[in-house]
Amino acid sequence: MKPYLAVIMDLFRAALCSRVLWILLMMITCFLLALAPLTLERVPYQTNGSPTGNALQIRYAGYDFGPPIQVHGRAPERLVSYAVAWFLDYIVDFMVGFFGVFIALVVTSPIIPETYKKGSVELLLSKPVSRPLLFLAKCAGACAFVFLNIVYLFVGLWLIAGLRLGLWDGGILAAIPVFLFYFLIFYCVSALAGLIWRNAIVSLTLALVFWGACIVVAQSKTVMERVFDTEQSVAALERENSIDRPGREFWKSVYRFGVLPLYTVFPKPLELDNTVQYLLDGPQDAGENVRLHRFRPGAAGENPYSPIQSSAIFVAVVLGIGCLVSYRAEY
Repeated sequence: MKPYLAVIMDLFRAALCSRVLWILLMMITCFLLALAPLTLERVPYQTNGSPTGNALQIRYAGYDFGPPIQVHGRAPERLVSYAVAWFLDYIVDFMVGFFGVFIALVVTSPIIPETYKKGSVELLLSKPVSRPLLFLAKCAGACAFVFLNIVYLFVGLWLIAGLRLGLWDGGILAAIPVFLFYFLIFYCVSALAGLIWRNAIVSLTLALVFWGACIVVAQSKTVMERVFDTEQSVAALERENSIDRPGREFWKSVYRFGVLPLYTVFPKPLELDNTVQYLLDGPQDAGENVRLHRFRPGAAGENPYSPIQSSAIFVAVVLGIGCLVSYRAEY
């Protein structure tokens, strides 16, 4: 076990020497400082110069950010909870989820190619280490490196939400392992590509292409299912009148034999967004939406943790292939 821990520690020492870790921490600090002046206050809403109710005003560094937001029929405390949850959904989901994972992939993509380039891999294999476990240790080191930055970022967001916006929500911290798993899904593809081609640019490119393919397949499935559902009644009427719309059977075949199998095999990053939203927003109240529960289309009523289970199978298969390639490779 000690040799593999040493491999992980060597990765951190290399990051410190190259200043990558410090640069990332400075970027996260600047991002948090940029969010710190943001506040949300309750103000009277006026129509034609006379107050007509309460509204929420977003302010940044004391300046109004957009017009007041008026929501009818809600208590002020619930208004604040609703609006802050909406803000956190977009900040955590879009800015952190997309740009954070992208930057993490850019920073960690060279780890595997540099490990298995000539000269480095022979030195590592001269130690009492297993080839598959060396590959897994490097992947674990990359995840530990990203985990350190994610914890710093999310703790900062949690403090800003509590101190500046008045929302002390543990769901923000609970989303940390989900985002780490989100990163692991695409990093395992990057690691496998880096192991095969030993090129950081190729590994990063393939990971990003695969990320885009997962999104395209998931969106295609959602759109096709919606179209097919809305066409059922129209198709029944057309069959009664012996009318056949060209191309319908073709697109159904594309869905049945192309999109659906790919959706079943691929991980589900968009559905992982639903899991994060569930952790941020909590379960919906039956009679009233206290928080903005922004699930993706078609996610209502589904188990929010099911995407983790199906995506974990994909990660295990890809890492298993990586271990096999590492074991059979000639260095």
